[in-house]
Amino acid sequence: MVDDSCYFCCKHLLWEEQLPRELRRMEKADQVLAFEWGLCVLNREGVSRLRRTKGILRCRTLLLPEDCRLFVQTEQVVSYGLSGKNSLTLSSMGERLMLCVQRELTHLSGAVVERQELALPENWSRYPAEGVLAAMGAKLLL
Repeated sequence: MVDDSCYFCCKHLLWEEQLPRELRRMEKADQVLAFEWGLCVLNREGVSRLRRTKGILRCRTLLLPEDCRLFVQTEQVVSYGLSGKNSLTLSSMGERLMLCVQRELTHLSGAVVERQELALPENWSRYPAEGVLAAMGAKLLL
């Protein structure tokens, strides 16, 4: 079902409350590999668990942390992290976080998400950077 989207993070983390409600939380790696997803959001632990599972992740867009490698069948890989080589990064880490979209991305609808900087709500600074990037990346792409 290619229109469904999921996230696989293994543990319940505080920043997950900011993920879009359209994302289905997957509890097991084999559940993630059983479908073809529109968007699949992973954190480092999710990537690690999928790497230990036989099978190929199939999705239209994969959102994952920087420097993570995974055998996947996809149209678009969107990386997130604190280095300038990632698709999504934070350009300001003060009281008011700024999300930086480093390159054009394709929304699941087919629309283009332009390169830009977005001010994030003030309360988002309480989450770890990778959680902020995963949640905002999912919001931008869905």
